[in-house]
Amino acid sequence: MPLPPRYYIPTLFALLVIACSVEGPEQTVRPEEDSRAIAGEGYLGAESCKECHQEEYDLWSHSAHARAMTEATPEFVRGDFVTDTTHTYDGVSYTMFRRDESFYIRAPTRGGSPEDFLVHYTLGARQHETYLTRLPDGRVQVLPVYWDLIENRWYDAAEGTLEFGRALTPDDWLFWANQGRTWNDRCFDCHASQMRKNYDLKTDTYDTVVGDLSINCETCHGPGETHTVFWRQALTDPNPDSEARKDASLIRATSLSPAKQVEICAQCHATKTPIRNGYKPGDHFLDYFEINLLDDADSFWPDGLVKKLAYPYLQFAGSQCFQKADLTCTGCHANHGSDMPVELTADPGSGALCARCHPNVMVDVKAHTFHKLTSKGSDCKACHMPGMFLNYLTVTDHRLAAPVPEVTVRLGIPNSCNQAECHSGESAEWASEKAADWWGDYQTDRVDRAQAIAWGRKRDPRGLPGLIKIVKDGELDPLLRAGAVTLIGKIGEESALPTVITALSDTNQVVRSRAALASGAIGHPQVIPALKPLAGDSVYSVRIRAAFSLIQLEYVPPTESEKSVLRHAMSEHEATSFGILADSPKTHVNIGQAHEGLLQFKAAEGSYRRALRVKRLDTKALQRVELLEVSKSKYTKLRDMVTPHLDKDLRLKVALGIAKIHQGLITEGINLLREVKAQGIDSELVETGMADGFRRAGDLVTAERHYNQALEIFDKHANAHRGLAIVAYSRGDVNQGNAHWDLFKEYERAAGDPDIPGLF
Repeated sequence: MPLPPRYYIPTLFALLVIACSVEGPEQTVRPEEDSRAIAGEGYLGAESCKECHQEEYDLWSHSAHARAMTEATPEFVRGDFVTDTTHTYDGVSYTMFRRDESFYIRAPTRGGSPEDFLVHYTLGARQHETYLTRLPDGRVQVLPVYWDLIENRWYDAAEGTLEFGRALTPDDWLFWANQGRTWNDRCFDCHASQMRKNYDLKTDTYDTVVGDLSINCETCHGPGETHTVFWRQALTDPNPDSEARKDASLIRATSLSPAKQVEICAQCHATKTPIRNGYKPGDHFLDYFEINLLDDADSFWPDGLVKKLAYPYLQFAGSQCFQKADLTCTGCHANHGSDMPVELTADPGSGALCARCHPNVMVDVKAHTFHKLTSKGSDCKACHMPGMFLNYLTVTDHRLAAPVPEVTVRLGIPNSCNQAECHSGESAEWASEKAADWWGDYQTDRVDRAQAIAWGRKRDPRGLPGLIKIVKDGELDPLLRAGAVTLIGKIGEESALPTVITALSDTNQVVRSRAALASGAIGHPQVIPALKPLAGDSVYSVRIRAAFSLIQLEYVPPTESEKSVLRHAMSEHEATSFGILADSPKTHVNIGQAHEGLLQFKAAEGSYRRALRVKRLDTKALQRVELLEVSKSKYTKLRDMVTPHLDKDLRLKVALGIAKIHQGLITEGINLLREVKAQGIDSELVETGMADGFRRAGDLVTAERHYNQALEIFDKHANAHRGLAIVAYSRGDVNQGNAHWDLFKEYERAAGDPDIPGLF
């Protein structure tokens, strides 16, 4: 039986028809051997499952998962293209029309003139249908208008889901033809299976390939080739109990822990960033995805309620139903599909879903709700999973939490009691008092946690006690604790170091990863001994976060094995900037900052330039390039000014030597300082400058000797104590490190910031 076809989204050189022509759709289905996305990975596609699993396939084929992305054919396109419809928003007009079996949208280009773009794909099947066109450079762009399946009308994305408030222009990152609306970069991980974006940074093109234009069986069960081959052979054995009929190659979700079952769904249903290809159910989630947590003020209210279109993993993972009772997504949603709304396993309005776990409540609903049985207040979903209309989409709160109207009183966060369909005419204070009368003081802890998160987002130290309490409470949701330790890092108070250091050894990988991030943000090298083992952590996200923070803290590995661990973690991270995240300006900026921390300024600038190649006006990259240029200009000016006079004034030679070390020209800088020392000059500045150079070059023994020689000359030299502290911390000696660091802070305050010639 031949293997099923795979989808291949080609570059300019493979296009048979230019996207904006009106001669009909090009061929988009290519044979298996052309799909480099799945070659050697064992994926066969949904059609290969149909042969033995017809019932499951039929359920799935009518589900939203199967319709997550489709080819734009008359079978699937539901928008009104028949009447040559025109839609205008804020003075910008679009025309949607059909020619034979093909669909087109006329839209303005970056140059301003309208062109006709062939619709190659549709995206979405429940509330909106969005349209995509493939361009000659391999980009698949989200076209500017979409069809609302509920209202049966057209919307410009700027007036609808993006809620931009005005028409987008070519200068806007989210203008439809810009990178902010590139499917290969922004949407790919949730609307196609086994997708490999294959972005080429040199040519700024995509050569994207996918397994299926849907969320297919293997997304949740893993690669099916071994399973398929096994059973084709096993079925020839007439003995049903034979060893030949025992196959464990395919993943059954129920064989995994509840957390890993939910992570299968989180591949798509989490607000996150993919950081590596190849996730299979049961793998470490953080090896492949970076999750947005409550430090993300754009997406979430401080209590975890979604603020805009966001996905429910973070909320559900923090729910008591999951945390205490191991409820998984398939407890309510049919894994292959159903005829209920959003693939539910029972009617959401009947209470049947909740009754399976809460039968006592259903015996006397009014005693639980204090509302009439026929009112909204006795509807489980209305109170515990209220719907919200965000970004022109209806989303459901998956925290499954009791209403907390006091968060509205204190922080202005919406609550389910005062929603439009319930007590919108009453105040939040009224609702809070009612809740307290009926259910007692259950709101205080939740409000206090939300307040701590809110303060932490503002870098307000008032949030520290509450955030520390959250991190230390092992009974709380690990993702909440991880978000809290992230915010502790943003506040940056050294008093929180013990909490961060303890979190570095947390059993939860997300907490460890965010504690590693917080370590670098606080900036105290005392964390180095606890942090450096994490550069070899079993989880990718933890490793790269630890490595990045260690570099920020000027950690120098004292042994070859430790150097190898740090190099490996950094090379892993850098590899993503040429792989799955090659089109991410943020990734290139992060790599650049790591190079800066290692005094590799040329490599840093290269990373920032790559970020600007992806996003021409990336603010962070522009700032870093400007700072590098200013620093280089200052150094060049100093060098050119003092070089003719070096033999006349040794102070100038010291200044230039130290400047060279800070510019990463370590050998040149050390040699200049050696020349000064060879002339019989004893100076703590010379010794500390040389020590800094040797330390940054990785020679801790020689660095330590020169720092000590500096202290023999002047025992209150702050930077010598700082250097010795970093050497001690790098070796794992916390006590000695603390002693020198305390002296560094004391003498730094006393000395102020004297200039080099004056100290000499």
